[in-house]
Amino acid sequence: MTFITSLGQEFRSGSLTIEALIKLKLKRIAEQNSQLSAFITVNAESALQQARYLDVDLRSNGDRGDLHGIPIAIKDNIDTAGLLTTIGSQYFLDRIPTEDAAIVECLKAAGAVIIGKTNLSELAADISGRNATYGDMPNPWNLAHSAGGSSGGLASAIAANLCVAGIGTDMGGSIRVPASWTGVVGLRPTQGAVNGAGVFPRSPSFDTVGLMAKTVAEVALLWDAIAPVRQASSTSANLSSLQGLRLGVIRDFTFRDVDPAVAQAVHHAIQQAKQLGAEVIPIDSLFLSQLFDARLYSTIGLYEFYQVLGDAWERSPDGFGLKVQQDLQFGRQVSIADYTKAQTLRDHQIQYFREIFKTIDLILTPTTPRTAPLLSEPVMQRDRKFVQPFSWLGLPALSVPCGMSQGLPIGLQWVGDHYSEALLLQAAGISESCPPRI
Repeated sequence: MTFITSLGQEFRSGSLTIEALIKLKLKRIAEQNSQLSAFITVNAESALQQARYLDVDLRSNGDRGDLHGIPIAIKDNIDTAGLLTTIGSQYFLDRIPTEDAAIVECLKAAGAVIIGKTNLSELAADISGRNATYGDMPNPWNLAHSAGGSSGGLASAIAANLCVAGIGTDMGGSIRVPASWTGVVGLRPTQGAVNGAGVFPRSPSFDTVGLMAKTVAEVALLWDAIAPVRQASSTSANLSSLQGLRLGVIRDFTFRDVDPAVAQAVHHAIQQAKQLGAEVIPIDSLFLSQLFDARLYSTIGLYEFYQVLGDAWERSPDGFGLKVQQDLQFGRQVSIADYTKAQTLRDHQIQYFREIFKTIDLILTPTTPRTAPLLSEPVMQRDRKFVQPFSWLGLPALSVPCGMSQGLPIGLQWVGDHYSEALLLQAAGISESCPPRI
């Protein structure tokens, strides 16, 4: 039974009210947010009002399902009607949308309570966990270390029990990196699988809504609530064990340039999957071991970023932080010819890589090659080694906790073929051990 399911049972039995739970979470936020900078905006009054309404609704046979009354946090680059949505930037300090993003509409219809908007690296620009305007995002496991980014505030809020689950975004690892570094579960769905209307764009070619919670089973409940009609729910794969499941481990990639503690934990997780009946298959991928070029990823991502924000930056350059200005300067220099060439190569590589899934079902890698760095340390391209290539390919990927090193969590990444979220969630859910808790 998941924590979400057990909360639902308490709501329905009358042993706990939704209002009482929301008050508890608001109290925790008030006590801890000054340290964690997890929330930019706390939706206290509206959340309590919604909780009271949902309590009445439940008593009058208005049960909306698993998410009824569950406190959900929303990354602050996703529009919420009447609620400040800053995209983590001083440029949008007073931005209040008039409409909910499509994903927020879906969550409200399912009975979720939007408890607040979480902090992020400015305009989802990096994985550092730093934000000069709204505060850096320390890791709840060790406040000297980073919670990661760009969805660092969301990951921190879930890890510290300030909310039950949340919705963020992932361009090149923005869900999976902070999930790995804070010991929670983060799903990046197939590119384009979830309606992105109302999500502030950074790079439409790579942007996707992402899901976070403490466990795979809880992420699966979120996925069931928001999965589009054409997409499978988490129950559709009908996987009861890992027996016969073909798990690919990429030679000359999976353990290269990986910290020893991370390599050991991931190796142990792979062996555990094997003991549960999975067939572990060493595979070769020239694309991952040699051909993936982060510069081409930046060519597309930063060209598109400049198309979104270039005019605003040209008018008001001081309205943006240094990292955003650097990205926009790079994007301005990319020609349409280079952008088109990179997109063409990307299309070819997507088709080339899909051939791998004719021989395997899923791929396992570390999520990040090290645990959370100090907030004072620079992040490196190495930190994106396992996440960025799968964003380039538009594939669904799931980060789950698989161990600890010196008090900091380690993440394991499960990757599937396009639209294989159901298989990903079921396989990872079968193999997950109890994740670390604070």
